Amino acid sequence: MSTATLSIRRNQNLTRASRSYEAGPLTVGFMLIALVILLSLLYLNQVTKTSTFTYRLSTLQAKRDDLQAQKEKLQIEAARLQSLKDLRESSVAANMVPVQNATYVNSVR
Repeated sequence: MSTATLSIRRNQNLTRASRSYEAGPLTVGFMLIALVILLSLLYLNQVTKTSTFTYRLSTLQAKRDDLQAQKEKLQIEAARLQSLKDLRESSVAANMVPVQNATYVNSVR
């Protein structure tokens, strides 16, 4: 250390008085109650967040299921319409002639 630093620090005490904290039974009881309340609030916060996320997740899953069902219905409808179009344009359908006179036979057992 330089001499300037030593001259500034010359009149300072080198030892410090130790402080001790003492708490009575009432203070310890209040601190334990406060700790339990704090931990309870943290637990309730986590449970609330979890239930909120679970609700949002179930809502999104229900929406996804509805959209998948709608997609399947639309795919079936598209296949049906495509098959009707193919039938009308097929060569077999082009060679068919309309029925002029239909007769029905009654089958008796």
